[in-house]
Amino acid sequence: MLCADAESAPLSDDSRDLRLPDGVEVVRVPMPGMAARGRRAAIGGRAGRSSGVYRMVRGAASWVWVPDSFAAWVPEAVRVGRELVERTRFNAMLTTSPPDSVHLVGLELGVKPWVVDFRDPWIGLTYKRPPTPFHAWRQRRLRRAVLSRGDLFLATTKTSADLLRDASARVEILPNGWDPDVAPPAASPRAHDKLRLVYTGTLWDVPATRTFLEALAAVPSAAGAIDVELIGPHESDERTLVERLGLTDIVHFLGQVPYEESRRRQAEADVLLLLQVHGPGYEAAIPGKLYEYLASGRPILAFLPDGEAADLVRKMGGWVVGPEDARGAQQTIGWLVAGQRPGGESFERRALADVYRRDRIAHRLAGLLDRASSSR
Repeated sequence: MLCADAESAPLSDDSRDLRLPDGVEVVRVPMPGMAARGRRAAIGGRAGRSSGVYRMVRGAASWVWVPDSFAAWVPEAVRVGRELVERTRFNAMLTTSPPDSVHLVGLELGVKPWVVDFRDPWIGLTYKRPPTPFHAWRQRRLRRAVLSRGDLFLATTKTSADLLRDASARVEILPNGWDPDVAPPAASPRAHDKLRLVYTGTLWDVPATRTFLEALAAVPSAAGAIDVELIGPHESDERTLVERLGLTDIVHFLGQVPYEESRRRQAEADVLLLLQVHGPGYEAAIPGKLYEYLASGRPILAFLPDGEAADLVRKMGGWVVGPEDARGAQQTIGWLVAGQRPGGESFERRALADVYRRDRIAHRLAGLLDRASSSR
């Protein structure tokens, strides 16, 4: 297994032990110093990272690094990867993104068969607009090179798979999922006076957060009835908005917590809140946290556009509000204050959650790799 080191990522969780089968070797290649510092420069502490600094760093990165900020990592990863290939016989190669730069490493190593796993569609052409036509051309050129050399392509959603099928018929859908090995959720939420809404995940560039917060402020009866826990990294703009709207007694920023604690707080929520980035390209994505929400058995209120993610929430019996639907958000919060709840645990939901267990998804991935290697 060839990967970057923890310092190369903007976020990491040191509380989790990496449990791997015997015989699996993990080779970590660090990001070059300047690039790593640039990736972490915009991350703030519990007060939230500076929105202005983050936008400046992200904007500069899109000009310098193509396809993404891991481009500086590729040369050293290729060098180390070639050493591994020289001393080990591999039956297949799997590269998984984001970041899309990992596929450039696979492109250079040339191990066959090559299974290319897109956990998100190619970021620079789907979620982010390249800053110039030249940058767009480079993104398309790199994507075409990967699509022309790969032997099998994996996507997490039907929409993403359809995007890949435009270029290749060798596509399988392998969804994200939830980890059953983490400490099991509590059977029911703990007793407390107010209705507890819990969000877990990053709040970076999520415009739906404003819709939710402004709607919350517009429901006067919410002040004595609701507590909101926002768990995970956030930006300074969100904290400023909470203060401006007078919600500091209702909305609590807990910052990043260990993964097991995040899962525990999901299980203790009265309602789980889903806030997702939206806009062109995002209809192809189902946020990974939604599968954990599904496994928790707790009711869900989601701010989502129509698409596969919204359809999955509705299958769970949850409520879906458009990410810019201020009136719908106010109405829904009013229903919560009045005692109405979206759907929670049910036999159908438990059966649906079982489909997305990560161990079962991993078993299917192993079968796809075996099939790819035996076909050559």
